[in-house]
Amino acid sequence: MDEAFERFRKKARAVAAALKAVERADRALARTPRDPAAVAGAADAAIRALEAAGGADAVVQEVRQALEAARAEARAALEHERALLAGRVAEGLQAAGIAVEGNLPQLRAGTFTLEFDFGGKARVTIWFGPKKERLAVMPLDADALVRKVVELHRDLFRGEDDTTAFLADVERAYRVCLARFALADGERVPITALMAEVAFLRQDERFVTDPRREHFRPFGRVEFAAALSRLRTLRVGSRELRLDVATLSQTRKPADHLWVPRGREGVNVATAAFIRVAPEGGPS
Repeated sequence: MDEAFERFRKKARAVAAALKAVERADRALARTPRDPAAVAGAADAAIRALEAAGGADAVVQEVRQALEAARAEARAALEHERALLAGRVAEGLQAAGIAVEGNLPQLRAGTFTLEFDFGGKARVTIWFGPKKERLAVMPLDADALVRKVVELHRDLFRGEDDTTAFLADVERAYRVCLARFALADGERVPITALMAEVAFLRQDERFVTDPRREHFRPFGRVEFAAALSRLRTLRVGSRELRLDVATLSQTRKPADHLWVPRGREGVNVATAAFIRVAPEGGPS
């Protein structure tokens, strides 16, 4: 490879010299009146320079073949390193009880999507669901990535959370939405409006007394969606929470829908309502 590069360097210098000689001949030809002696001398020098630069195509082809072989070897090494990285991430997450599937550059890890970027920035983006909400951007460090995903999973899907209390908050927020939109009991309200009212209900006395940003306890789209997915029951007394699937047009704007984990793929929800049901679960 070094010998091929050295031949290329020599040939490149010869081509550069030939270019300068041809330019001198061109200037001699352009002079008015034309000096035959100058033209003959410049043309002779240019011809000799071109002869010295002959065979450049063969040298270029030799270097190109060497570079293509080096590129193929480097790409294979990169693919191997990336496969090892993905394997370490999958092994660590599966040990923590989070199933991993898919192929690089995108892996599915439980409710999360891991999007790997092996370009100049070399990073991985952690998404909630199928790239619904960006949760974090991290360097390509398998151990750190596993810790972050496990942390997010624990925070969003911890089993000890009181889902009964959360459902009660959702029912209270639903009543507020009915009043806000002047709707009758049982009518549908926008899921994002319901989410906003639940977030307000979860604020402590400091925020209610002094509603500053530093007193606000965040409870956004991801937290609300995860909490909905953890509900073990949708009933509050004789009323049951119904979540309505969003239409295609409603999924175009975040304000019109919310992605909620459910089974393998999850569902886009647009509206919600509490419907009265009979004790056995049928409609009253």
